[in-house]
Amino acid sequence: METNYSFISIIDILGVVQGVLFGVMLLLLHSKKNKPTLYLGFFILLFSLEPIPNILNDLGLLHQYPQLELLPVHFHFLAYPLFYIYIQKISVFGNKNPSYWSLVPGILEILVGIVIFLLPTELKLKLKASRYSVVYFVIGLGYSIWIGILIIKWIQHHKKEIENQFSFVLHKQLNWAKLFTYSSIGFQLLLMINFFVDNSYWYYFVIIINVILIYWVSFKGIVQENITSLFSFFSQLGTQPYSTTIAELSATEKNKSNVLTSAEMVEIVKIIDDYIKNSQCYVKDNLTIIDVANAINIHPKRISNSLNKLKGENFNSYINKFRVEKAKALFKDDSKANLSVEGIGMEVGFHSKASFYNAFKKFEGDTPANYRKKKG
Repeated sequence: METNYSFISIIDILGVVQGVLFGVMLLLLHSKKNKPTLYLGFFILLFSLEPIPNILNDLGLLHQYPQLELLPVHFHFLAYPLFYIYIQKISVFGNKNPSYWSLVPGILEILVGIVIFLLPTELKLKLKASRYSVVYFVIGLGYSIWIGILIIKWIQHHKKEIENQFSFVLHKQLNWAKLFTYSSIGFQLLLMINFFVDNSYWYYFVIIINVILIYWVSFKGIVQENITSLFSFFSQLGTQPYSTTIAELSATEKNKSNVLTSAEMVEIVKIIDDYIKNSQCYVKDNLTIIDVANAINIHPKRISNSLNKLKGENFNSYINKFRVEKAKALFKDDSKANLSVEGIGMEVGFHSKASFYNAFKKFEGDTPANYRKKKG
């Protein structure tokens, strides 16, 4: 068991070192253009410091220096709120004020933790063995899980808005962050079990998960770019024109009410339908609602609202339906028989094989390959 226990200590140390390195690296990458990286860097730093008391205990340092007990390195109330703010800042709603209120319990946690750490050693040992320590741990993990739920809700709201603005949504939906948050909630539950179950093998499993999560969020955080809302960009066009047409449209349309009558929505959708069919602009893989707004001289918010309320579709789904119909026509075209299924997808505006297959299956209930065979 000693050999296994030493190995656990090595993994623990590895997790702390790599977390600190990744956190510092992200803090150094922080800039005015990429300000959210600041929050992610601090999150990784705090997230990775969790095992330090266990490392000190494994190395016998807590026994030798009991004054190191209750070192203020647990951040149950602060770490995940930092990740929450990071997600808010990189999302399509990044121009809104983030939930800074969520940091307040964490700041109080640090202040109280410092005060407790400065108490006499005997008193600290009594606190550690008391039920108050258990209550703090459980409430802290509960708060982290609650913040995780708020993060998931925010990402779902973000995803819905992204699909209202872009025809190409890959890498914009923050799916990695959603999956990481679910995994982190699971990790919090594992920590809670480990707190009440004194088993070195179980702890070994928990710290392996911890190391994986640190690597995962660090890598994804480095490559993730901020997702700017096209609607907020459009609202600024009066002072920073995208084009002459857009600038004029901004001046005439931006103050119109987004509350549309049924007749207005019907008229707007007819204009959109005619333009999309005649121009076949959907074959542009990075088509945005701004491109369509520029072409038909209607504010993008009014376009989005009309599609949502009259057709029950977001912009992404609306455009993909045209692409699927075009793909079906090309499958029947003998002159396109030399093109692969993926090639047809690219021809009609899909950016990847996965997006083509998903959209085709959604509208036709079958894969494009099977559809081609049946029509062949």
